[in-house]
Amino acid sequence: MQNFFKINKYAILGFWVVFIVNFFMPVGGDVASVWIMRLGFATLVVHALELAFVYKSLQRAERATAMDVVWVMLAGLFHWQPLLSK
Repeated sequence: MQNFFKINKYAILGFWVVFIVNFFMPVGGDVASVWIMRLGFATLVVHALELAFVYKSLQRAERATAMDVVWVMLAGLFHWQPLLSK
């Protein structure tokens, strides 16, 4: 199960790289570029909401550092789920 979270964490980090590159150089044409932007902003909003719900649990587990907050914003569930299941 640990490998599942690690693989998905790297996959979503790859998406964030594509999202950032898309700001400077549209990826895959106009339609794909717009969808990448929409998915990126939607993912960012979902991860912000997720952080709002999980932050207290992270504090109880003593994992509410700035780096953990950044990881939750980037990888979401794939970062905090293994932390809280320990």
